[in-house]
Amino acid sequence: MNLSKEYEKLREEAEKAVSERRVKLYIFKPSGRRRWIVVGRHQDYLILPDAGYCSCSDFFFRVMSGEKPTCYHLIAVKLARERGIYEIIEEDDEWHDTLMNEWLRRRYKVKRGSESLGEDSKSQSIP
Repeated sequence: MNLSKEYEKLREEAEKAVSERRVKLYIFKPSGRRRWIVVGRHQDYLILPDAGYCSCSDFFFRVMSGEKPTCYHLIAVKLARERGIYEIIEEDDEWHDTLMNEWLRRRYKVKRGSESLGEDSKSQSIP
């Protein structure tokens, strides 16, 4: 698939996430810390838009390797911010670490050799 078709597909998925109101901005009080989240297919994903980071497996395996230009979660946050279409959720600071641990939890099945990499809920967690 060429880059423009790949980006078009990612943008369509991002548009769907925005229209379904799956982009969230958590604001922790009283510190004011802000965390962007996209509710994805398998879990909620932490997005650091200024760093160009997403906690999804697609980002980890395909974006980091250069196979894909980005993931749809990053595009969704960009679109949601530009349009002002996202849910704001206020939480007490005491919930910050618990939620960060949840958002950063990953479960991958990593196969050795020439076999593929994939996500599997029964496999070991990678911190």
